Amino acid sequence: METPSEFAEKQPPTHDHQPRLNEVAQKFLADLEEERQRLSADFPLCALLIDEAVDRVYCTGRIPGKEFYADVYKQKPMKITQKVFVPVKQYPKFNFTGKILGPKGNSLRRLQEETQCKIAIKGRSSIRDRNKEEQLRSTGDPRYAHLQKDLFLEVSTVATPAECYARIAYALAEIRKYLIPDKNDEVSHEQLRELMEMDPESAKNIHGPNLEAYRSVFDKKFGGNSNGAPKYINLIKRAAENPPEVDDVEGGGL
Repeated sequence: METPSEFAEKQPPTHDHQPRLNEVAQKFLADLEEERQRLSADFPLCALLIDEAVDRVYCTGRIPGKEFYADVYKQKPMKITQKVFVPVKQYPKFNFTGKILGPKGNSLRRLQEETQCKIAIKGRSSIRDRNKEEQLRSTGDPRYAHLQKDLFLEVSTVATPAECYARIAYALAEIRKYLIPDKNDEVSHEQLRELMEMDPESAKNIHGPNLEAYRSVFDKKFGGNSNGAPKYINLIKRAAENPPEVDDVEGGGL
């Protein structure tokens, strides 16, 4: 018997969004690796700082250390990246990856289109092929260092400052619905209806008495408040979509 989440797990997760690195960032990473090789085991904190710097470069595409300002006067585009906690330790048996993806990854695609944000699934169990994940984890490649961490989401977007923050706020509010460990909520019902249209044979196996088993562990612990984005988020989003016009707007890169 296959649930919509289990059906989704068969689809490859879009977990490997990497920013484009310019020559300066690439040289910075090379210097960090050279520095790491020179370090002895007597300096674990230095090694930790290097790991954090490498992770930040691969996350944002920018070299850490330089203070970054939002240019709201010229409405210069900026990039924001936010990592999102997934409660895998609290609910180890719940398939969060499958719920976020939805049938054939459609839920994640719609969420990205609606919020205008890239949403990457990262960390342990973010890759469908567990053998491949273990191979990538053992390579020591900084690009796959996230596989050493618990499952998390990485949300990013590029836009003018106010719009950028509005998109991230809207995305975080919407993502919450997919992080509630409930197999019988509105999101799961919608995924079931979609699965019925795509694959009736798989969907019919979870009709009737089986749905009774999908009781919400969230309701028992938190009272079942699984509302999506608050109305004020939409107001912020609409306001950000119509910024004041400023002469000489620069479309500079990140």
